[in-house]
Amino acid sequence: MVFSCPARSSWVLIFFLFLSACGTRSPYLNPVTPDMDSSTGSKQVAVEIKPVVTSGFRNPERERLGIDLSAYFTAFDVAIRNQTNRSVAVDGQDAVLLDDDRKPYAVLSMEESLDYYGSGGHEGEKAVVVTKSLATAKEEMEKIRQLRLKSGEILPGGSLNGILLFHKIPSDKCRQVGMNLKGIRISGEENNREFRFTFSCGES
Repeated sequence: MVFSCPARSSWVLIFFLFLSACGTRSPYLNPVTPDMDSSTGSKQVAVEIKPVVTSGFRNPERERLGIDLSAYFTAFDVAIRNQTNRSVAVDGQDAVLLDDDRKPYAVLSMEESLDYYGSGGHEGEKAVVVTKSLATAKEEMEKIRQLRLKSGEILPGGSLNGILLFHKIPSDKCRQVGMNLKGIRISGEENNREFRFTFSCGES
């Protein structure tokens, strides 16, 4: 039996090609310092940081977020609460991670996040090519757009939530990982507030 197919691109099943580091996932990080902090000189702006872990079968975080972030990024869930009587400006790009060697990892922009996702979280590692349907890739890229911590203004009594995405921290460089979050400014103040957190690799 012979089947014919019209020569139209709309009939072609399209797959994305991804580079996937062989078995490499973002290491699990445990908070060393408390996962909530207040800015110096003020107890009215609270920042809560939680490492995002989506590894494992039927992982509840993966189901909640709709994407396996640990396969591509080192990620942190951030909640910022404004308990002052003034507005608070948030710059979602003003954060950095520091590994054991104090190598800085800047938070990824929207474009950088999508590019890094497209590479399979691959950077200087042995990789294999895997296929992913166009529909799945589009869905996951939209999740990344939605989940990232956005810059914005928090009114008094309000809050802002989102996820910070970084290049994957190497598993042999995460005995003490520092995060500096600087992009928070209370209206009327000249300088940004700085929040610092420390994490370490979980036990395997």
